[in-house]
Amino acid sequence: MFSFRECAPAEGVERIASLIPRLTILQDARECAPLARLLAAASAIHAGDTLGALSCYHALSASLLSSGARRVSGDLWLDYLLWLVIERPHAFAVMAADGRMEEAERIAMRADLAILGELATLSGAHLYRMAAERHRELQLKPRHAKDNISLMSSAVWSGGSVRPAPAANAKPQQEPEAPAPFLSSMPPESEWLPWQYGEMELRDAFVSDEALEEVYIRLLETPDWRALCDDLWNFFAAYGCAPFLKDRLFHVKQNALLPFSQHAGRYCALPFLEPERSALTEHAICFMRGETAEPVLLAGPAGTGKTALALSLAEELPELRIVLIPRGTPFDADALIAALAAQPLRFLLLLDDADPASGDVRTLFERRSAFSFPANVLPVVTARAAEPDCGIVKTVWFSYPKLAEFAEMVEALLSQRGSAVDPAAVRNACVDYQVDARERLSVAAAVRLAEELAVGNGYSGVV
Repeated sequence: MFSFRECAPAEGVERIASLIPRLTILQDARECAPLARLLAAASAIHAGDTLGALSCYHALSASLLSSGARRVSGDLWLDYLLWLVIERPHAFAVMAADGRMEEAERIAMRADLAILGELATLSGAHLYRMAAERHRELQLKPRHAKDNISLMSSAVWSGGSVRPAPAANAKPQQEPEAPAPFLSSMPPESEWLPWQYGEMELRDAFVSDEALEEVYIRLLETPDWRALCDDLWNFFAAYGCAPFLKDRLFHVKQNALLPFSQHAGRYCALPFLEPERSALTEHAICFMRGETAEPVLLAGPAGTGKTALALSLAEELPELRIVLIPRGTPFDADALIAALAAQPLRFLLLLDDADPASGDVRTLFERRSAFSFPANVLPVVTARAAEPDCGIVKTVWFSYPKLAEFAEMVEALLSQRGSAVDPAAVRNACVDYQVDARERLSVAAAVRLAEELAVGNGYSGVV
């Protein structure tokens, strides 16, 4: 197998130029992509353009920094190659996540993995060495061809034989002279930004890290990446493909799934919501086991914790992914459901603050009644309607807390923040809040009051 660690500079440049155009499934066709920058750097080195090679190298380094690749290997270039293989929803990953194996995609993936395996042996130091030796070669090469008189004079002084210069109309036997380098000296290697930044480690958290870490290690330790093609298929078939490898919570925006950053466990410990939490969690566990796909309605007034409780399931059940569709968000239901159905994961599709009689909700449940709804998607609707009638069988009712329950929520929220509290002082603060605010006590109000108490806004009950 070819390796850039041992090749001659001219051979390395030619190899780069032959590898990158052959990528199919794993190509990154953006003009500013690192692969395109690498090809431009190789072309500049081959042409003897020292300044161009330096410029292309730093443009390549900039694109590696901004590519979005996860920092895991300790080397920017290897990070990018791992991103091409694992962190993008390319055709092979999508096929494997859907549980299909098509030989044409498998052959193309193996060919691409072989190419990336070779490129993984490349480093910034290798590119510098190629550019430096090409620059040295051009500096030592005569810039002008000698005429016959010069050739004979050189031969007489050196004692060699005379070989006349070829006729003007003769075909050249050598490649045309390259232009003189713009830079008279090669910039030192210290001026070429290094790609190494540390050791191999997981510097952030992905939900699939337990399996991802093994995949990273095997790719970094295996010389021929083709040998891991079937292992990668098994990985995507078990854990899905991007973006579901990284996050558990998503929301729909312009028909695209984007990570949702709200902290899911904010309300999971609240004692007031324990009966509702138990009912919803039990139903979700049955769904995860494949025992039911019955939709759920979380019904009750605004501010009673319906949405927060549903989102908390992402921490209660780590294998579950939650897709949030806020009220009034336009989305293509058929496309969304098809995308979720093509993954090996379980999804809770949360239609938040919805009208159970709306077209989107009815479309979802009409598909369910027609047995065309995927078994790995559980619809959950939060609504303020008291008695909706849209074919939803499982209903969990929410109501406003009483004063004692409200005080318990505030105490629980303060405890989650690590604050020691005086229950009597907290209860007095809750009574004052109810009198001053003149509004119904709610989960949202408990959060606001806990935040005020935590920073000591006039309540001596917080230690």
